[in-house]
Amino acid sequence: MDKQERIFRSNATDERFDIFHGREYISFRTDSHLAPNSTVVEQHLKGKEAVILAYNKANNEVALIPLSADYDRGDVYSLKRSDGSTVIAATGFFKEHDLSVDQTIRYSPEWNGDIGGDNVPGGLVIDFDEDGGIYAAASPSTSTDET
Repeated sequence: MDKQERIFRSNATDERFDIFHGREYISFRTDSHLAPNSTVVEQHLKGKEAVILAYNKANNEVALIPLSADYDRGDVYSLKRSDGSTVIAATGFFKEHDLSVDQTIRYSPEWNGDIGGDNVPGGLVIDFDEDGGIYAAASPSTSTDET
């Protein structure tokens, strides 16, 4: 975001305008990474260093609980930022809960203020019973031209 855009957003917010950020998506990628789009990052992960990942098998849901600091715990995953993108390397989580995908799939998360306990204000929930969209552009090509 450049200086002019920051000034515009600040002025618009001061005037009580809501800024439209677009639809929220989190992609489950074939490389066992979670990739939140810029809207999710801006709305929920800005200033955060890590997330707790939790799987609710009974409801077929994954929760991402944003954390201000990174912790050395098995359920905490660092946010990796590079070139304007944010990813969460979650190979162990994908394997443990059999969540690996053959194609990149985008899900629309919902904010739930009731999860996270007393120390965090809530988290993002992805319901796998809702249809995710296949996002072919993010999936690396698996075909080869070997002869």
